[in-house]
Amino acid sequence: MSKESSIESHNIVIIGAGSAGLSTSYFLTEHNIGHVVLERGLVGNTWDVERWDGFHLVNPNWAVRLPGFHYAGTEPDGYLSKKETVDYLRNYANHFDAPVRPGIEIKKLERVDDKYLLTASSGERLLAGCVVVATGAFGVPKIPDYSAVLSGSISQIHSAEYKNPASLAEGGVLVVGSGQSGAQITEELHEAGKTVWLSVGNAGRRPRRYRGRDSSWWNYTMGGFDKTIENVESIDDARYGASSHTSGARGGHDIYLRQMAKNGVMLVGPVIGGNDDSLSLRTDLTEILKAVDEHPVNWKRDVDAYVEEYGIQVPPDDTVDPPDIQDWPKGESPDSLNLVEAGIKTIIWSTGFKYDFDWIKLPITGEHNYPVQLRGVTDYPGLYFMGLQWMYGSKSAQFIGVGEDAEYVSGHVARLFG
Repeated sequence: MSKESSIESHNIVIIGAGSAGLSTSYFLTEHNIGHVVLERGLVGNTWDVERWDGFHLVNPNWAVRLPGFHYAGTEPDGYLSKKETVDYLRNYANHFDAPVRPGIEIKKLERVDDKYLLTASSGERLLAGCVVVATGAFGVPKIPDYSAVLSGSISQIHSAEYKNPASLAEGGVLVVGSGQSGAQITEELHEAGKTVWLSVGNAGRRPRRYRGRDSSWWNYTMGGFDKTIENVESIDDARYGASSHTSGARGGHDIYLRQMAKNGVMLVGPVIGGNDDSLSLRTDLTEILKAVDEHPVNWKRDVDAYVEEYGIQVPPDDTVDPPDIQDWPKGESPDSLNLVEAGIKTIIWSTGFKYDFDWIKLPITGEHNYPVQLRGVTDYPGLYFMGLQWMYGSKSAQFIGVGEDAEYVSGHVARLFG
């Protein structure tokens, strides 16, 4: 019987073998509930394929805490590299013998009576009573429509496709977006000797360390990781806003856009359109940079207040910006950028991701194509989600917290299908 005509039956199917899918598998294994984990590539595929070679996590190693497999190395205050992150996930899967089947990409999920029919790109079909969708927190790359009318002489890639400076064409590079990925990639390209422009967005600046502690430690201690969808002012800002920039590379360090400008990176305002060889820009770069710099000032003020309230013994603030740094970048903010005249040969769109669940043939999504669910549980019996940004709280898609949602979802699954 061919793959196209046969149907393989399972009680429970998890789609995705990243941190969310594996954490859910761990708890189902603890419950002695049979299941299978389908992965389009190998374990940790997204981290391996969609991260650049010099990538490092921005939370320290002590925050790498998948259930039953917390980081136990010799550098708790270090930051896992791309390879170390992938190795960690694969070692985790081996640790509890996760039932992962690699090389199966699900292209369609539909409801058939009281079960779910999954169709793979190979034509293989699987029938399941329960499906946990754990396909990643960030969806598919988002690139503006006007990119299609730019000159074909300009190479264009998304930050998810970028690998290293040597992989790019000779010539200047424009990075669009200054969140975590865009800022780090810009720094790497500049340090490699590339001529770089950075189109700045509204992501704030995150101090790497303050008063003797990593900023992640302060956020964890002050309860920032425990915020849920019930106690944020705007869930849209939380879910879809750019993450503040910092870096875990080279032992972890600050990324300061004004210092980049002083060192030779050309900062311009946000890109708002384009045609052929030219891009249109917003001209409020000065105001944007002021807001970027206010972010750490306000954050430090909160830390200082917390230290005073609880009498925490930590060193005083000894961070001092160079005296002339606020003068950068110099000159007016242009309203356009001619790519050819600037010598730009490559655009890296670090413009985020969008959710794509059109392959699920159910009315399961709401605004922004975000799944309608409550802590992973949908209105469809046996259909769950895991690992989404702010699915339940700030750590729903992070190594330090995805396990809590996995325990909740797997417990719900156990009550229905155990």
